Amino acid sequence: MQASWLKAETKQVLRLLPLCIVLLVSACATSHPTQTRRGLFTYDENAAPEINEHASSRGASFASGGNRSCRPLSMRDRLDLLNLASPANFPATKYRRGAQGSAVDKATDCSHFVHEIYRRAGLGYGFKDTSQLKDAPEFELLPEEEAMPGDMMLFRGHVGLVDHDGRIISATYTHGRKRRGRSSITRLRRTAFKPLRGRISVLRYRCRPPSSFLQVAEYLKPQTNSLANRAP
Repeated sequence: MQASWLKAETKQVLRLLPLCIVLLVSACATSHPTQTRRGLFTYDENAAPEINEHASSRGASFASGGNRSCRPLSMRDRLDLLNLASPANFPATKYRRGAQGSAVDKATDCSHFVHEIYRRAGLGYGFKDTSQLKDAPEFELLPEEEAMPGDMMLFRGHVGLVDHDGRIISATYTHGRKRRGRSSITRLRRTAFKPLRGRISVLRYRCRPPSSFLQVAEYLKPQTNSLANRAP
């Protein structure tokens, strides 16, 4: 009789053993800090100060509370940059070294032009001239062959935006364009510019801040001109 009882109890324990193992594993898993994959970073609630400090040093922007992640530029972001930078939007812009801010519609130089276009797209960074841009923490320095539309391309004494076909949209100075009263905002082949120390570098914006904490740029409106209809 005792043997039958022991046998029945043993069977009961064996039936419950898998469930006990599952519960044990689940308990171990929930004892670790919660990690949620958001955009470019894995955000750890127990390591917020360290992550925030590291991201800030890389040019990322985190908001207090809510979604604290940022993300790489999407293709929509890149198209917005190109629409904003289209030479058709600057029919009478003159070249003037040192011009800045909203004056880009009247006069600008290459570094102020790209800075203003990025600002209008909600991608701010501290202004730097062409000799300082490669050290800007908001950008990642890449080789020429990795260029994508909307990236910046850095030449010797010049910077511009990479268009969808690989040409460079930038503010350029030529006596011929000045004499004819043409805009200084051009789309030229990259061979028109000289490499910097034998190489051409690409600057890619590291991380777009959370959209809920961005002010919508008043300049970002639907453009009548499409990428396909641009003049060569």
